[in-house]
Amino acid sequence: MFGLRKFIAWSAISLSATLLAVPVYAADWPSKNITMIVPFGAGGSIDRFARGLAQHWEKQLDGTSIIVENRPGASGLLGAMTFLKAPSDGHTLFVGIQPTLSMNIQVQDAPFKLDDFAIVNVEQRDFGDVVVGADSPFESIQQFVNEARAKPGKLSVAMIHGGGTSLFGLALLEELDLDVRVVTFDSGGALRTNMLGNHSDVTISGAYGDVSLADKVRVLAVASAEPFPGLPNAIPVSKAFKDIKVPQIGDSRFLAVHSQFAREQPEQYAKLVDSYRKTFESADYQAYLKKTGTDVISQYVGPEVAQQQSEEMDAVVGRFKDVLKNK
Repeated sequence: MFGLRKFIAWSAISLSATLLAVPVYAADWPSKNITMIVPFGAGGSIDRFARGLAQHWEKQLDGTSIIVENRPGASGLLGAMTFLKAPSDGHTLFVGIQPTLSMNIQVQDAPFKLDDFAIVNVEQRDFGDVVVGADSPFESIQQFVNEARAKPGKLSVAMIHGGGTSLFGLALLEELDLDVRVVTFDSGGALRTNMLGNHSDVTISGAYGDVSLADKVRVLAVASAEPFPGLPNAIPVSKAFKDIKVPQIGDSRFLAVHSQFAREQPEQYAKLVDSYRKTFESADYQAYLKKTGTDVISQYVGPEVAQQQSEEMDAVVGRFKDVLKNK
């Protein structure tokens, strides 16, 4: 922990100097090769997303290369710092995860703000869900809620500590005012093992990953506003409980540029956004998404909605930051 605090303190000084520097802008975009920073190691889902996007986006750029650079460390904090220290000229991009970025800021006390990132798009958006084993006595989320209220403190709910799915779970339990035993895990693999072994009464998980387990588990409800593809029997929480307000969240993967670039070079920023949009909407990229099975969580909503979705996630992190800090 001391090492992380020392790193953050040193980075704050370095970042302040970077942000105070006068940027030098190119006459056009792109005017050189592009670097795409991934704040996690190679081979993971966020890395695969970045590399697939880079490969197809290059086809729109007439010879300009997009170089994916992995900068793992400190739960994504190192990669975010690396991105922010780069010139804000639109040639360094950031591929991140919410709520991880907001947790860097609010839980790890990172020396930057969400406003330093201009979110171009939240491309992959998963949603939290409520899952039980195939042999569970609970056929609906209403049955689970009724049982939990009849037996306060007796039922167990499993979830990963941190992440969008756990924020959904914490908000759901708070809004329903349920007294249950919360069991946390550090990884999705451990949570899945617990879920498949029926070691907890209910699991808070991610809808996208649970589609492949549909024959082994029963998904009772999802955070999305509409039924999730592949989980037709899982009712949206907003429709199951119309008198409460639970955020429609899960883990989201996004593309961002420096907010300074978006603010001070609007024409070049518009070119970048338009180029990305054309890539996303291209038949080639859509076929790639379908082939990889990520089409069900992929979307183009544009910068305004993407920024709003990111800020909504940030607000939920703020709501539960004390819980997240006190693991």
